[in-house]
Amino acid sequence: MSICWRNRLFLVLFGTFLIMGSPKMNAQSPETLEKSERIVIVIGATGQEQYEQQFAKWSERWKKIASHKQAELIVIGETVDARRTDWELLSRELKRHTKQTSATWLILIGHGTFDGKTARFNLRGPDLTHNQLSQYCDTIKHPLAVINCFSASGPFLKMLSADNRVVITATKNGHEFYFSHFGDFLSQAYTQQQADVNHDGHISLLEGYLTASRDTNAYYHKKGELATEHALLDDNGDQKGSRSDQFHGLKRVPDIHSVLDGLPDGHRAHQFTLSSTQPIEFISSKQKQERDELEIKILKLKQRKQSFTSLDEYYEKIEPLMIQLSHVYRRIDLNKNQTIYDPLVVPANAKKTSR
Repeated sequence: MSICWRNRLFLVLFGTFLIMGSPKMNAQSPETLEKSERIVIVIGATGQEQYEQQFAKWSERWKKIASHKQAELIVIGETVDARRTDWELLSRELKRHTKQTSATWLILIGHGTFDGKTARFNLRGPDLTHNQLSQYCDTIKHPLAVINCFSASGPFLKMLSADNRVVITATKNGHEFYFSHFGDFLSQAYTQQQADVNHDGHISLLEGYLTASRDTNAYYHKKGELATEHALLDDNGDQKGSRSDQFHGLKRVPDIHSVLDGLPDGHRAHQFTLSSTQPIEFISSKQKQERDELEIKILKLKQRKQSFTSLDEYYEKIEPLMIQLSHVYRRIDLNKNQTIYDPLVVPANAKKTSR
């Protein structure tokens, strides 16, 4: 690689680091900003009272996550609408689009069934099939995370798998039909400091998935029982899904003899922030979409670095993307309210200094 290209890329990367890693940024007041993320919680048919209490706890935790993120919150299944079934309410909500929405979270809490052909999420009234949910989700063009916290949810992954979408299922197939505890542990992951695997002050959906999977396995191990559920995550659209034990840290370990055309699972899920241990930077839906798309383009380019004829060619391709990304972060930084320091206002207990 020529020295010229090396120096230019260093300046771009260094500038991006300064913008992304700025330690002191003042976020705007949440009241003055649009609620760019939407969290839809669906509580299915509970059956026994013990499950009703558990699902209510899971739902309350997700409500806290929505409040912390300043996200728009919709809950289906807590109240009864005499005009519409829960199935109709969910269908109407997923078809509702706003330009301000940067991402939608769909959390399905309850029980599921599988008859060998069709997987269903049990609702009060008509159940929701994996085919129906796939049709509703296809109308959503912005980033979408579908989190299936119920038994026999495995078949939902293949039907829902698509580009720009994160799909998590509590089970690996439809035959794991016993009550699933994965949703319980996932709803608690945002409170666990150890869930922040890369120690960046944020717990992503990927980190929450890995933590919940670990805690689910520990639950069965403590009871001395074989695990009856094995969660999967798919966010690269290959319809396969990845287990938590296929990750080393936050990196998906390639399977032996496998040929990977695109990105491995995990990258898009890491763009969904579950919770933060530091002040959240509120950005517009347009800025978030632009940032996420550029990050994915850069990662895809890095994935096929070896296919370029020379390093110069590779850096010629990646430099414009890095510059665009730095501009996005620069605009985010400029949009923040600036702290104004008044030289005439000093602390009341300030010590006098002699000239």
